[in-house]
Amino acid sequence: MQAYHGGCPADHLLQQTIITPDTYYSAVAEAAGVPFLPAGAFRPLVIGDLVLQFGDGEAGPLLIGIEEGKPVYVVAPDLEAVPDFIALLDRHPAFRASIRVTTPAAMRVALTVLRAPAGELEQRFPEMSARERVSPGQYSALSMLSLGFGCGLMLPLELQAFVFSLLVGLSCISTGLGRVASALHTAIPPLRDRIDPDLDDRAGHLALAGRSEDWPAYTVLVPLYREAAVVPGLVAALAGLDYPRDRLDIKFLVECDDHDTKAAFSGLLHSGMEVVVVPDGRPRTKPRALAYGLAAAQGEFVTIYDAEDRPEPDQLKKAVRRFRDSPESLACLQASLSIDNATDSFFTRQFAMEYAVLFDQMIPWFTSEGWAFPLGGTSNHFRRSALIACGGWDPYNVTEDADLGIRLARFGYDSAALNSTTFEEAPVTWKAWYAQRARWYKGWLQTCFVHLRDPRLFLRQSGLARTLPMSLLIGGSLVTLAVHPLFTLAMVGYVCGLWGLPPTEGIAAQMVVILSSLTFLVGYGATAFAGVTAAARRGIPLRLVDVVGIPVYWLCASLAFYRAVWDFVLRPHHWHKTTHGTARQRSLPGRRDLT
Repeated sequence: MQAYHGGCPADHLLQQTIITPDTYYSAVAEAAGVPFLPAGAFRPLVIGDLVLQFGDGEAGPLLIGIEEGKPVYVVAPDLEAVPDFIALLDRHPAFRASIRVTTPAAMRVALTVLRAPAGELEQRFPEMSARERVSPGQYSALSMLSLGFGCGLMLPLELQAFVFSLLVGLSCISTGLGRVASALHTAIPPLRDRIDPDLDDRAGHLALAGRSEDWPAYTVLVPLYREAAVVPGLVAALAGLDYPRDRLDIKFLVECDDHDTKAAFSGLLHSGMEVVVVPDGRPRTKPRALAYGLAAAQGEFVTIYDAEDRPEPDQLKKAVRRFRDSPESLACLQASLSIDNATDSFFTRQFAMEYAVLFDQMIPWFTSEGWAFPLGGTSNHFRRSALIACGGWDPYNVTEDADLGIRLARFGYDSAALNSTTFEEAPVTWKAWYAQRARWYKGWLQTCFVHLRDPRLFLRQSGLARTLPMSLLIGGSLVTLAVHPLFTLAMVGYVCGLWGLPPTEGIAAQMVVILSSLTFLVGYGATAFAGVTAAARRGIPLRLVDVVGIPVYWLCASLAFYRAVWDFVLRPHHWHKTTHGTARQRSLPGRRDLT
């Protein structure tokens, strides 16, 4: 073919896919006597924003590291230049210690994806990245579980009913008792872990509050996509933060093709505010934008706000004081999130109850016990050094908050509740709620698969005592969502006499009835108790239909979970965008001290 068409023989081999680029360039590396590096196995060495690449295009050399005081370069020589490349190394064999060979495609990935801040976690801790859905070991485990499930279907129906009721009962009762315990725990003031540090009159706090120069630089990251309508209110809310203006570093992270949102900031920005344009790339997710924001952050501390957020003005000062009073191991503070459009619909009131239970009861309870917990998607306050140390956000995880909370625990860091509130807007319609909830559950599945790739390593890093409650919370919730429609159908059919399972005689039948009854009473009852008490403390107006409708809301959540499983298989990194600014009425944020 070379004689007929001309050109390089290797070019014909590659164009006709007779061999792959990896095969060819690994053979080049072997002939040259140097190592071969596949795609993703190296990353450019960056000094400031400068990539040290010598030469044009994708051939290199590209500086990728320093070994024993000597630079290491990776090259992807042009096909026609391969003989000259090998001859050069033959003439200067000492060069081989500093040269690695790769493919042009791998060089392209390194100069684009891995050069970007979004490649930080994947490069440094690939085992904690959600880019790979399921590991080979997990595929084997899932196959064994499927085989076991199939064998279980051959058991007597009485035994199947008992196992099913036991599974549902353990998940519902454990999570229900946890909700009750958190409600009772937070109902007894004062709680040491919820006391506002600025109520303490210690001299150190007074000194910190005295002069502007004593406050550290604080970066606020606000990822936005198609949010032009809410920009004026967002800028006004952040301009109202009670923090020295010369210490604020507020970065609005806007995607490169979102021209309307970028234009909406015209004439609105205050000092300390900046619009950062996130370059095009995949996956198009919120954590990817946050990675770019973190790379440009200047503050000692970093926090995140969403487009619809309205934080209490003194939230940053509270976070600084809490960090200053705590050991360096405290890496993250989670402020409470509260829904301020609860009166809009049935879904917003249910959403508001959920948030009140999680942020005003569960997380403060976990904090007081020293347990790890999944973070909320906004109003997380970080030590920037700790955030960088654990790799930042995973751009492939669609609930980057839950994943990061677990990863901080694995790296030995602590998280705690912060006694401050950020007011948020809940999705008003079924369609918006369903899409957002499906994304959340898909992210929970991603997070579970990522951190259970090596369960023994996970337990060794994070500790059983610290992470077991969180594991029960997430795992129990997912199991409950998966089986709740089946449980409801079985209960309704049994009570209405539509079928005779379980049989009315025998120990197994009695245990099924007892477990199912306990599951019904504890599961629904605990959720109602925790939700009503949390809503009362928040001043959320509830109706009787909101409490009675909890089982219906759970069925809706199960539908979202099934959609999440479908998306996890077919499009794991797709981000269901939540549209903000649709609330019919938002109450003005006001201070509400929950201690």
